[in-house]
Amino acid sequence: MLKRKEFIARLAEKGYTQRDAGAITDDVFATILEILAEGKSVSFHGFGVFGSKFCKAKEVASIHGGRTTVPAHLAPKFTPGKLLKRLINEKRVSQEDGRWI
Repeated sequence: MLKRKEFIARLAEKGYTQRDAGAITDDVFATILEILAEGKSVSFHGFGVFGSKFCKAKEVASIHGGRTTVPAHLAPKFTPGKLLKRLINEKRVSQEDGRWI
């Protein structure tokens, strides 16, 4: 797993300063969060869609025994785009035997 600091370092390799790469990363994610909080979705063609999904209230088993109610809520959701799926599968699946690398 790539952590934030490592992601920023990779972005900086593309010609940005570390400070600019950090600011860009923070601004992109903050903007996506703001839009999701407004109840809208964000779509990047080929990459995917960030959105939210309504989950209705339901009763579930409690770890302490009995049942408890989970209230209705919005949950974050990401739907990958076709290009992203294709690129990941091309990079991660061996052509010879179909196993994960």
